[in-house]
Amino acid sequence: MATQGTPVKKKGSGIAFVLPQARREGDDAAASAAAPAPRSPAPRTGVGLLATTVFETAKLEERIESLQDEVRKLETERGGQLMDARAIVPSRWANRHPDAFKGPEFEELKQEIRDAGGNVQPIKVRPLSAPRAGEGGAEARYEIVFGHRRHRACLELGLPVLCVVQELPDRELFIHMERENRGRQSLSAWEQGRMYLRALDEGLFPSNTQLANAIGRSVSDVGKAVRIAHLPSEVVGAFPSPNAIQFRWAADLQRALEQDPDAVLAAARAADQVEPRAGAAEAFAALTACLRGKAGAARGVGPSHPSPRALDLGRGRRATLRVDGRGRTVIELDAGVLGADQWTSLEAALRKLLA
Repeated sequence: MATQGTPVKKKGSGIAFVLPQARREGDDAAASAAAPAPRSPAPRTGVGLLATTVFETAKLEERIESLQDEVRKLETERGGQLMDARAIVPSRWANRHPDAFKGPEFEELKQEIRDAGGNVQPIKVRPLSAPRAGEGGAEARYEIVFGHRRHRACLELGLPVLCVVQELPDRELFIHMERENRGRQSLSAWEQGRMYLRALDEGLFPSNTQLANAIGRSVSDVGKAVRIAHLPSEVVGAFPSPNAIQFRWAADLQRALEQDPDAVLAAARAADQVEPRAGAAEAFAALTACLRGKAGAARGVGPSHPSPRALDLGRGRRATLRVDGRGRTVIELDAGVLGADQWTSLEAALRKLLA
């Protein structure tokens, strides 16, 4: 009995066979029964489940720590935030003499900050590895990289200080501080010298040359500053302020100390006992008198020169008359006392005086 089915043509025979539908379905069922059943996942044991959980937790904690590191890095590079000035401490590389935080220039800076309601130009700080005691018992978590004068002004005014926060190692901190201070409110020769000397003594830089290259200065400038920093305390004390010692005096002061240290120290002690204190130029002249005596005698000028004379020009203006190491009379005027438009009048007065 014929059964309806699907014709199947055998390859190469040219004859079509019709297979019964029921039989094909039975064959398919048999094939399905013969095929191996898909394997279900083996149940995890308690130990395996615990190991997997621990592993996944560790990976999650590692990822969280990585994200926290990124957040901390972004925080250290953030800028323009207000902080309590009492919670910030000066840098261990701080190079400002106490005189830098008083006087007309500092008062002018404070007035500018007071008028603006805070420091417009932010200071730079770095996070401390461990909290330290700050001003007034506050807990300090940051150290100044640069901006000590602005920080002090805000501290004295009771204002928060605008800061930029950045992670920096000691060497980078030193370079940032030195270049910022030199480009803003110039450090005195003595302040620079003390800063350089400290960096060399603590091994931050192995030599004057490497220090000079790192901060973009000449080796000669670094050497002069270091020589001034090496001056005996008695010699430094002979000046009205260490900040008054000038770069150009470094070589003569060192030569005088090498040539006649007793005379230099005696002059320094004498200057320290005089009130009112002599000006910086007068102190330098007294300290280096031994050089002028020998140099002057060699040129027939004579070992004895008149002592420097301070002139009161009124309204707080001063001038100094002195004789330098070559026997020349030098007139030193305070900055801004004599404008360039007055030089012609000064020349005419000198001509009349010396006629």
